[in-house]
Amino acid sequence: MEITKKYGRRNLSIDRLSELPDSVLCYILSFLPTQKSVATSILSRRWRYLWTDVPNLDFVDENQGTINRVLSLYKVQKIITFRLSDKIDCHDYQIGTWITFAIERNVQNLDIWRESADVFLPRSLFTSKTLVDLRLHCCGKFPNIGGAVSLPLLKKLRLVFIRGYESLPHLLSGCPVLEELVLYLSFEYRSFTISSPTIKKLVIDIYSDIHEDPDEMYYTDYSLEIDTPAIVYLQLSDSANYHIKFGSVASLTEASVHIQDFRNHCLYSRSVVEFIERLSNVRCLNLDLSHRAENIHSVFVARTISFRNVTKLEMTTDCRFLPKLLENADNLEILILREVC
Repeated sequence: MEITKKYGRRNLSIDRLSELPDSVLCYILSFLPTQKSVATSILSRRWRYLWTDVPNLDFVDENQGTINRVLSLYKVQKIITFRLSDKIDCHDYQIGTWITFAIERNVQNLDIWRESADVFLPRSLFTSKTLVDLRLHCCGKFPNIGGAVSLPLLKKLRLVFIRGYESLPHLLSGCPVLEELVLYLSFEYRSFTISSPTIKKLVIDIYSDIHEDPDEMYYTDYSLEIDTPAIVYLQLSDSANYHIKFGSVASLTEASVHIQDFRNHCLYSRSVVEFIERLSNVRCLNLDLSHRAENIHSVFVARTISFRNVTKLEMTTDCRFLPKLLENADNLEILILREVC
C-alpha cells in the first residue's frame, strides 16, 4: 500500500504496509490460500520467506511436488490450521505423510478432503495432544485403532462418508472434551452407538439408496443408539429407516429432524413416534415428515405427546399432524408450516 503526498515540487511516498511488523503481515497472509501466500515472496527481499512463518497451510488445487517443496521450507512449529482440498493431485499414501507433518508441528485444526480415495491415516492422528478441530471428508476407512486413543483437546469432530464406523465408540472414548460431532453416513451398518458425556451439538445424516430397491433391507435389524446427556442441539436426517434410541435429553433445547419413511412399516413408524416423544422438552423444533408418513400419522394420533416447552415449531408435512401437535403446545409463539400435498 503506497500513499503519495505532494509538497510543492516533491512527492513523498509512504509504504504503510512495509511499516507493519512481520507478525501482523503473517496474520494477514494467514487468510490466503497457501499458493497466494507463497506468491508474495516475489515482492521484495523482506517478503521472500515471510510466508514460511504463516501459521496456516491451506492447499487448494496443488500438486504433490509443490506441496512437498512448501513443507520443506516451512518454519512454523505450531500450526493453527492445515487444510487439503479434494483437488490436490497426489498419491493417496502421500496424504498420510502430510498429516504426520501437521501432527508433528502441533496442529490445532486439521481438515482433509479426499473424494473417493483410501487415505493412510497415521496412528499419530489419534494421539494428538494439540488437535482441537478434526474434519475428515471421504478419506476411505478408519484404520484399526484398537490401541489407545487420546485426543485431550479435541472439541469438534466432523466425519463425512468415512468407512469403518465400528471404531467410532472407541474413538469417542478418547475425546474427553468433545462438544460437537458431525457424521455423514452411508447406509452400511446394522447398528452403531454414539456415546459421549460431553457432546453438546450432534449432527447425523444417514444416506441410503433404499428408495431404489426397498425390499433389499429388513430395517428392524438396523438401529442407532444415542447416549449424549449434555446435548443441547440435535440435527438428524435419516433416509435409511434406522430405529433410533435416545438416552437422556434433559438439556436438549433445539432439534431438527428429517425422516424419510421409504418402507412405510408400522414397526418403524412406532419407533419414529417414540423418538419424537423424546423431544418434548425442546424449545425450537423443526420436523420434516414429508415423505410417505401415513403410518407415522396413524401411530402419532393414537398417542398423547406434550410439547409444552416449544416456543417455535417448523413443520414440513400435511396438515393431519397439526391438530395433535398443537393440542399440548401451550407456549407456542411461532408456527411455520410447509404443507405437502
